Amino acid sequence: ATTPGSCGAAGLRARGPERDTARAMSQENVEIGEPVRRLFAAFNKRDWDAFSAELDPEVEYAPIEEHAVYRGPEAFIQYAERWLEAWDTFLAEAEEIESTPAEDGAFIAIRFRGRGKGSGADFDDRRSFWVGELRGGRLYRISEYSDRAQALDAAGLSE
Repeated sequence: ATTPGSCGAAGLRARGPERDTARAMSQENVEIGEPVRRLFAAFNKRDWDAFSAELDPEVEYAPIEEHAVYRGPEAFIQYAERWLEAWDTFLAEAEEIESTPAEDGAFIAIRFRGRGKGSGADFDDRRSFWVGELRGGRLYRISEYSDRAQALDAAGLSE
């Protein structure tokens, strides 16, 4: 897995997996939480116009499974559509959104649910973590991580 550093902060202690979700949710900034929730709601409906509306026109998305950065809403949507081709069903939910020390930043814990198209196998417990930056109330930079501690470190959050 790659660890994109576009939103990172070096040398900070990472928070352990025992984080208090209630505390984290209380730290959610509504200005950050709402666009994130609307983005995932649009994704789950495959409403690409609403999805695009939550993204900055110059959005940069760095997924963990590729060594690439997708720039612009259209490139991000094309990536999402290609990703969805492998699934009969696929939903993503922002389980946790926490403001970061950086202005307009967010740590987002995402839970995935779905069924593989070829295998028919169901899953309900896969997770990914985003470190995001907003600009003008829309998501601007998004770096994805498979490791919670790395994402928290990149977000500048510590216990």
